[in-house]
Amino acid sequence: MKGLIVSNGEISNLNLLKSIAKSVDMIVCADGGANHIAKIGFIPDLVVGDLDSINDDTLNIINTENVPILKYSTHKDYTDTELAIEYLIDKGMDEIIFMGVTGSRIDHTLANLYLLNKLLKRDIRGIIVDDKNTIYITNSVLELKRKEGTFVSVIPISSNGAKVTLKGFLYETNEVLFEFSSTLGVSNQIVKEKGIIEVLNGTCLVIVSKD
Repeated sequence: MKGLIVSNGEISNLNLLKSIAKSVDMIVCADGGANHIAKIGFIPDLVVGDLDSINDDTLNIINTENVPILKYSTHKDYTDTELAIEYLIDKGMDEIIFMGVTGSRIDHTLANLYLLNKLLKRDIRGIIVDDKNTIYITNSVLELKRKEGTFVSVIPISSNGAKVTLKGFLYETNEVLFEFSSTLGVSNQIVKEKGIIEVLNGTCLVIVSKD
């Protein structure tokens, strides 16, 4: 099953949010993410947080629709987004899509990227989507369809880097070591029908971006 977590970061493409919301089995809003969902006329299955970022109109909808709320103190050990993950895992989701988890707060954005690694360790597919990027994580094989006007970056997050084989790309590799903190894998392009990324050891973020 597939779940969607909507957080309080930037979402300007509401059509994209609506399309994804239609495709999932369960929607959980991390606090102010409920404002985004309200804009597209959807009702979340759960709201997580202290509700300090939710506007009055959205709060009225939540109360009217009797949306369950897991309320936490502002002073807690984990972000609302991470708490939302645990709920969806308990509900049996094997894929979780995130929206509203990137934006001007670099600390939150970086922390949310690393949440993908938490899911990977539990054999759950995690994908972050925003207006310009789709972000995956892999420690094995990932296949991507070619999309015109996009760039693909493969960024190791393992301290020892990762050996990466790329097929179907403008710049192909064969078991090349992508060192941690290196920019070797940035801004590649798929030139065939699909691109295949094989990580032989280590873990990599794979970011599909458009200008």
